[in-house]
Amino acid sequence: MDVEVKQRNRRRKRAQRMQAQREINKADHLDGDSGDEDVIQAKPPRPPNRRKKSKEPLCEEDIVEGFSILQFRSYEDLEVSV
Repeated sequence: MDVEVKQRNRRRKRAQRMQAQREINKADHLDGDSGDEDVIQAKPPRPPNRRKKSKEPLCEEDIVEGFSILQFRSYEDLEVSV
């Protein structure tokens, strides 16, 4: 029983401290420049979207007499790979 009473007292004291802190912060906000400060804090910019790699390769590779020959489906695929 004593434990419950102590917990209630601790919670009540903490709630009172938090309420007092809110009132102080509210008073500080009202004392400052009216409306000059941004209430909403700016979020950091989002990272750019990453390109998804296609599941199928852009080119086919053939080896003829020790030379590697790449075959692309389109000119854009060639430009992307270089």
